[in-house]
Amino acid sequence: MSNLKQAARRLIEEVYGQGRVEVLDELCHPDYVGHDPLVGDADLQGVKAYVRLLRACFPNLEARILGLYVEGNTAIIWWWMEGNLARRLLDVEPRGQRIQLQGITIAEFEDGKIIEDTSEWDTFGYLLQLGLVKPLGPLARASDERDGSGLSRE
Repeated sequence: MSNLKQAARRLIEEVYGQGRVEVLDELCHPDYVGHDPLVGDADLQGVKAYVRLLRACFPNLEARILGLYVEGNTAIIWWWMEGNLARRLLDVEPRGQRIQLQGITIAEFEDGKIIEDTSEWDTFGYLLQLGLVKPLGPLARASDERDGSGLSRE
C-alpha cells in the first residue's frame, strides 16, 4: 500500500508540480490511459504532452496534495494547483491571471503501476478564471422574474 501512496504522491508532486514527465514512464503501465474533463482520454504520450503544455502556460505552477487514500489497488488523490498564466492558452492572452483549482484523481494500479486514472476537477471554475465563461447568476435572477425557465411568458 505504501508503494501505491508513494506513486500517487509522485504523480501530483513530481509530474504536475515539477513538470518531470519522465517520471510517468516509471509510474505508469504500458497500457495506461488517463481521463480528464478538459483533455478527454489520453495515452501516456498524450498525458506527457498535456503536462508539458500546462507547465509552459503556468511555469510557476504549484501542486499540493490535500488528501491521499489507498484501498486495494485504487488510490484517491485530492489535490490543489495554483499558478499564473504566462503563455496564450485557449485564445486567452496572458495578463498574469492567477488560476487556482482543486480536483480528485482516482488512480487504478495493476502490478504496482498506474494503468488508468480519472480526474475530476473544477473545469468550469478554471474557464471562469481564464475569462472564457460567465456565471449564470444574472441570467438566473432574470429568469426568476419571469417564469423560472429563463424564457418570458409571452
